[in-house]
Amino acid sequence: MNKKLVGIFAAAFCAFGLAACSSGDANPADSNGNPSAGEAKSGGKVLKLLETSNIKSLLPWQATDSVSFLMLGNILEGLVTFGENGEIMPGVAKSWDISEDELTYTFHLNEDAKWVKANGEEYAPVTAHDFVYSWNQLIDPNTGAEYNFMLETAGIEGAGDALGLASNLVTYNADSKTLSSLKVSDYKDTDSQTAQQQYDEAKAELEEGIASAEEAIKGLGFASVEEANQNMQQLMDGLGFKAVDDYTFEVKLEAPTPYFLSLMAFPSFYPVNEKFVNEVTEDKFGTTVDNFLYNGPFLFTEWKISKSFYLTKNQSYWDAENVALDGVDFVVNENIDNNTWVSLYTDGSVMEAKLSGTNVATYGSRPDAVAEGDPGVFYLEVNQGNGAATPVTKLLANAKARKALNMAIDKSFITDEVLANGSMVADYLVPKNFAYGPEGTSVEGQDFRTTYEGFNTYNKEEAKKLWQEAMEETGVTGPVDLEILIQSADSAIKMGSAIQNDVQEVLGEFGVTVTISPVPFPEKLARVSSGDYQLALSGWSPDYADPMTYLDMFVTGGGHNNIGYSNAKYDELVNSAKSGDLATDYEARWNALVEAEQILLGEDQALIPLYQKGVVNLRSPKLVNYWKQAVGPDYFYKWVDIQD
Repeated sequence: MNKKLVGIFAAAFCAFGLAACSSGDANPADSNGNPSAGEAKSGGKVLKLLETSNIKSLLPWQATDSVSFLMLGNILEGLVTFGENGEIMPGVAKSWDISEDELTYTFHLNEDAKWVKANGEEYAPVTAHDFVYSWNQLIDPNTGAEYNFMLETAGIEGAGDALGLASNLVTYNADSKTLSSLKVSDYKDTDSQTAQQQYDEAKAELEEGIASAEEAIKGLGFASVEEANQNMQQLMDGLGFKAVDDYTFEVKLEAPTPYFLSLMAFPSFYPVNEKFVNEVTEDKFGTTVDNFLYNGPFLFTEWKISKSFYLTKNQSYWDAENVALDGVDFVVNENIDNNTWVSLYTDGSVMEAKLSGTNVATYGSRPDAVAEGDPGVFYLEVNQGNGAATPVTKLLANAKARKALNMAIDKSFITDEVLANGSMVADYLVPKNFAYGPEGTSVEGQDFRTTYEGFNTYNKEEAKKLWQEAMEETGVTGPVDLEILIQSADSAIKMGSAIQNDVQEVLGEFGVTVTISPVPFPEKLARVSSGDYQLALSGWSPDYADPMTYLDMFVTGGGHNNIGYSNAKYDELVNSAKSGDLATDYEARWNALVEAEQILLGEDQALIPLYQKGVVNLRSPKLVNYWKQAVGPDYFYKWVDIQD
């Protein structure tokens, strides 16, 4: 499954960029020509912030990055929303009923919820049909949505079968579309290849992908792609959600899903009005503030790429009387250095600044410095069976070798010296202060990390012993050169160098050397996915508040099990806790997930955790109810107030 995949210092990535345009005037510029975030366009209380990335997509079924999620969480609203500490609050659904077997959720929608245009004009009521349309877009192969797995994650009836076919159709459709538009003129002659040769290679690769996808589709029992598409529509029609009437939305689940309601606050499950999409056309929907409809607490009234975003309070929002802010004003600077960000904060241009590097120590003791926990966990993926077998991957397939690498790394140097931002050493996968034991059980309120604080912690002598045993057991002798793929960013390179120094210091006597390979993020993803790597620096942030959002990645054959890990007992525990015998016994389920992580790391050291992300910010003391969310959009500005 794909989750909120994070790069080295980014919460996520998105493959869908939009050429968005703005509506309205730009922010007033300062003496350097930069837009000022301090000017209130609507007067009153305006939250002034800085964003370091542009919005990639406003389509709920296409968004995968943290900035898009943040915007969607404030201009749209799902069935529920989050309050303080992730408390589930009514959204478009004013109430809901849950059947005794926990398989049917019936949502009663608020009839005061309205669709509104960017200019404040009311367009239509929000109805159950808007959820049906948007959720169908999420799984429709023609949209190619990366987050289509969320329907299965939520446990929705029929989603598993639909996803199985959709994944092959997505590949077929995407490659076919690219092939149909491919032209020799897209290429230029180089010293090594002519434009024609480059075109021929690209064409052959696409044709191979199409043939492979078609073969996979026929392997599912379909005579043709056309027949598969017809069946796909039937599977979509049979999914476990429907509009009972305009204001009643029913969802049926395959099995009880403890985190189902939490997922309903996630942007992938937000509604969209089909009539409006057809009016502006699908290719233009969400590309400008005027080609979009809003049902959240704010309207998106200005969008200037790489310059600014502006949100204005939605006066037609059903709960507008409880929205204190008049606007949220973002200045965008994709390449800002931390000193400049701090200066913008101290001169009042923005109301928050994230601290990094030496600024954490310099400003971290100020009364307006706020340390925030973060559930993002970063680790080394270890290739132990994905792709072509080599002597190195044979060695890495030995659990003792992986434990030795884990124990050879002084993770405290990474957290304290390289990052210096409040991040914590992690010898675990499920983060601290994230998942708690369910109500009505003996583990109620227990932090998942209480049972096992960590696994196979820093121990240089034990690392040497285990590495030698691994070499003897596998018959692999030195020298061994380990390549670590990292994202091409300065902090990532420093982190890679720290790991390189530690491993070579501890295991160098066995002929171990380490090579650091900085590559662009898309290239790293492609190589890891294909198995063309040994070690790779990666990270994961959750989509819902449950240990499963981390643990189900590593079941045998899992969509993001790029390490080639397989353990039958682990699979049994995770699958039983997900939809099997343990799904309805919450305490037994909890204990099964604890045991699963112990197998994954304590016994098998399937990956090498490094740190749990920490954040220290300077934040205006005037801000109240400014709650960082562990999952979904980082902040819901609906609750924020500015007090003198």
